Amino acid sequence: MSCSKASIAVSLVVVAAMLLVSSCGGGSGSMSSGTSTGSGGSGGTGGSGGSGGSGGSGGSSSPATDQQLQTVDYATNLVSPWSLKFAPDGRLFLTERPGRLRVIQNGTLVAAPVLDVTAQTVGGEGGTTGMDLDPQFASNNFIYLHYCSASPAQCQVVRVVVSGNSGTIDKVLLTYPISTADFDHTGGRLKVGPDNLLYLTTGDHGNAQSAQDLTSWNGKILRMNLDGSPAAGNPFTQNPYVYSYGHRDPQGLAWDSSGQLYETEHGPTSNDEVNIIHAGDNYGWPNCVGICQNQAYVDPVKLFSPETVPPSGAIFYQGSTIPGWDNTMLFAVLGHVGNTAAHHVHQLKFDTPGGTNVVFEQELWANKFARIRDVAEGPDGFLYFATSNMGGSQTSLAAPNDDRIIQAHP
Repeated sequence: MSCSKASIAVSLVVVAAMLLVSSCGGGSGSMSSGTSTGSGGSGGTGGSGGSGGSGGSGGSSSPATDQQLQTVDYATNLVSPWSLKFAPDGRLFLTERPGRLRVIQNGTLVAAPVLDVTAQTVGGEGGTTGMDLDPQFASNNFIYLHYCSASPAQCQVVRVVVSGNSGTIDKVLLTYPISTADFDHTGGRLKVGPDNLLYLTTGDHGNAQSAQDLTSWNGKILRMNLDGSPAAGNPFTQNPYVYSYGHRDPQGLAWDSSGQLYETEHGPTSNDEVNIIHAGDNYGWPNCVGICQNQAYVDPVKLFSPETVPPSGAIFYQGSTIPGWDNTMLFAVLGHVGNTAAHHVHQLKFDTPGGTNVVFEQELWANKFARIRDVAEGPDGFLYFATSNMGGSQTSLAAPNDDRIIQAHP
């Protein structure tokens, strides 16, 4: 073979190999799973943001795709599970929105609820939603829980003390009024941050302008001590609990390896967001929707538009069990019947811890399990996520044995 012919043959082999690599990956929807990269923009005061860029190469260092992972049912026949949290001993605690705190032990759902406040809560978006464990749970057995009640119209954070697999409320940490008596857009995500402070998201409860009112509890991220008192250093005298404001319906909170807080938030029709959260900042709702490039407001680091991708529970994965996932953001995506851009677990990788530029992005299990409400990393390094197809208006999406918690592993 002549030198020129050999060069042509080698070139053809290289091209074929590149095409094979670029075709790998999984998922469906608006991007190829495991192959979409791009810049998400620079969030911050008056910053820019937006959707990730076009597809790129998904080589061996790219995060694992859904096609490289196995999924199994971990728990079935639940009703609207909302929050998932593993205990140090391996038990998985979860809330069911109608009013129950439950636990899975040794892979088996305990039949009796840890706590049942069904008679006290309004259910739906005002039901038992946010939940987290105290950092010293192994010694004090404290669980923090959020739910709302109708008479009077209010929401509260309570502390539950667990003995074995049974719990009782021993203290009400915070009660705040719902002036509209509207429990749509409740927010309700409750998490303990790496600073050992308790963070709670609240929605606008149907009164959009209240998100801009610093005397209102609506449309805020609140920050408090574990005893329910306002945290030192909160930026507003009008309400000492308020950490940030201008939120519509924030449903996810997650801290990366640097301790930076990110949030997921439902927009109106489309304009769903991922935000980087700083104390005292105004995230715009309802005065600013989407990308405004207005110095008065903080633009999202990731904006979904024109598609509707309503995000919920979020984490930053920390570990090596699932290849390429370390310090990537994962969040659940809900969505109505027929919304093929929703119904998946979404993954973002930022350029650096505390970063605002999205350098990798993929959809996982798109349109396979329908609506997803929360995600959690287990002590085994596996991903656990909960469906949200029962107990609401989208039950036509439900599969047999829904709602479920699903385990994903290599």
